[in-house]
Amino acid sequence: MKFKFAIIGALAALGFAAMPAHAGQDMHVAMADSASAETQFSGSWKKKSFKSSGTWEIYADGDKTYVKLSADFRTRNAPDLKIFLSPLAAKETNGRNATTGSVLIAPLTSNAGEQVYEIPAGVNLADFKSILIHCEQYSKLWSAADLA
Repeated sequence: MKFKFAIIGALAALGFAAMPAHAGQDMHVAMADSASAETQFSGSWKKKSFKSSGTWEIYADGDKTYVKLSADFRTRNAPDLKIFLSPLAAKETNGRNATTGSVLIAPLTSNAGEQVYEIPAGVNLADFKSILIHCEQYSKLWSAADLA
C-alpha cells in the first residue's frame, strides 16, 4: 500500500492529477456539483481488446477540464493502463497507433469505480476525436470511445 501512495505522490509531483472517489470524495462532489461545470463530451466505452463498462464524461469547471469515469466503471486489470485522448476516431485506433499523436491524461488509479482526472492545461479538445484506455507497456488497446 505504501508503494501505491508513493506512486500517486510522484505522479502528483509531475503534474498528473488523479482523484478516485474514495481518495477525495468531498472535493470531487464539490467539483462535480459546481454550478459552473459544463459537460463537453460523454459516452460509453466500446470494446477493443477488452470490455470496459460504465460511462465517461469530459467536463469543464472554471478554467480546468476533467475526465470523469462513472461509479459503475469496470475494466480488466493490467500493469500499465492509461487514459489518452487520440486524434483518430475510435474505429481507427489499435494497440500500435493508440499513442501516436495522442495526449496522456493520466494512468488509471483503479480498474473500477468513479474516478476524476484533470486534463493537462493547454490541451485543445478540438484536436482529438476519441478517448482511449490503453495498456502502454504491452501496446494493447483496451477500450475506446468517440468524443461526441
